[in-house]
Amino acid sequence: MTWWGHQTESIWSQPWGSALAGLLNGEALTLIPASIVPWATWVADHPDSTVLTNFLHQSTRVVHGTRDDFVIGVALGDSAVAYDYRTSAAERIINDTIGAHPVVVFVDPDTRDIQIFLRRAADPASGQTEELTFKLDSSGRTVDVETGSVWDSNRGVATDGQLRGATLQQIPWVPCLRLGVTGLLPPHDVLPGRVTRETHWA
Repeated sequence: MTWWGHQTESIWSQPWGSALAGLLNGEALTLIPASIVPWATWVADHPDSTVLTNFLHQSTRVVHGTRDDFVIGVALGDSAVAYDYRTSAAERIINDTIGAHPVVVFVDPDTRDIQIFLRRAADPASGQTEELTFKLDSSGRTVDVETGSVWDSNRGVATDGQLRGATLQQIPWVPCLRLGVTGLLPPHDVLPGRVTRETHWA
């Protein structure tokens, strides 16, 4: 999907916000982190949200179905990776590296919430930055292997343990249909990681 820029007559990629042709060819907008979740998940976390809609009188009756045949696209610098949603939801936590950047992908299969962060955090006591590895403990809590601190995977904040109060830097991502992922992700790499051009989809 593309946008048309009337002022510069440029064609823009909707998923990545980069100009594909025209006066601004090669320029890119800054992606910001955003949640793409079912309404019930959003309103449970943000009960005081304001809804912008052209169909206000129908806002309580509009229901959009969900689908699982998409990938989670992430680009950092000159590297790009796509993660199959169904595989990621089954694993729930994926510790990975994109280019030179250690990242973690959190996927909640119940709420369908997806969050991606850099796996680096500064110890509030020492100020020293440490690269972390995340997992679920026996109680289902998100913890880091290095210090055993407990994390809120939705917000990227340590809530208990040695790193309590530390935060992770959030990384933006975009959803892509599986069949179109090779065209949607930036063509810097041959899509390293969980999805490649050789992947055979189930």
